[in-house]
Amino acid sequence: MHAPSITFVLMSLATILITAAGCNGSGGATEPVTGTVTFEDGSPVAGGTIVFADVAENSSSIGYIQQDGTYTLGTFGETDGAPTGKYKVTVIGDSEYGQRSAIHARFGQQTSTPLEAEVKEGPNTLDFEVQRGR
Repeated sequence: MHAPSITFVLMSLATILITAAGCNGSGGATEPVTGTVTFEDGSPVAGGTIVFADVAENSSSIGYIQQDGTYTLGTFGETDGAPTGKYKVTVIGDSEYGQRSAIHARFGQQTSTPLEAEVKEGPNTLDFEVQRGR
């Protein structure tokens, strides 16, 4: 029997968060949010999860980072965007079970991530740069 991969665990967590956001939210308007996540050297973060957390509203929007570093956020659906507002942003890279993510751990926690974003009316392109793990 194999242990579940970290990717499976993260995707399951993301699904739960999207479901919780949909249950708690009013189903209100969302704005399109896309972007790219790269390392300091400009290379793309190849796979992972990005979460925009609105702590005041107790809601979140989640995107899956593609192999080229791009993502599209979803709140009530996979790619429907996010409500307008200010967010703390966390990024967790893909890794094999038992291995560390390529991204520095501080970017994966709301209490330590330096990343923030504001979603405004209309299309939003929000790019982020992260540090590699040590």
